[in-house]
Amino acid sequence: MAVIVKKLPDPWLALGLAAHFIGGREPFSRFPAGDLIRTLNGQVRRGHYLFALDTAAEPARVVGYLGWALYDNDVADRFIATGVPPADEPATEGDVAWILTAAALDRAAFFAMTKAARRLYPDHRVIAIRHKAGGKRVRFDQSRARVKAKRSGAKTG
Repeated sequence: MAVIVKKLPDPWLALGLAAHFIGGREPFSRFPAGDLIRTLNGQVRRGHYLFALDTAAEPARVVGYLGWALYDNDVADRFIATGVPPADEPATEGDVAWILTAAALDRAAFFAMTKAARRLYPDHRVIAIRHKAGGKRVRFDQSRARVKAKRSGAKTG
């Protein structure tokens, strides 16, 4: 498999491929279709998405999708505390890259997308909440201080 990570030039194609790929995978397959499409549409419209494509296949096939929103720290902290996502409108700028949608067929595709996204937002705090079986939520919160420390080789607690 030869994986490349990119955005697609046609937003309608991007939305269709994202819906097809994400909609068949847990936990997204359990989401109401309207909510899922609205989320994906916002990501594509804002340019906050990446696909991992296997170019060894002809035609290339989707092997991963990553979509996010940008929030300021106060909005992101409220989101974490309440679990209620903010309105879509303010998701275009801020110091926090919130990963809303992530799925990949394998680890290589997933890590290729996350590395590409990190290059887009090297100094942003990155947050994600993973919904696991049984309703358990696992939070990932990488602060800017940890990012800077990691780059400088310093240890963080």
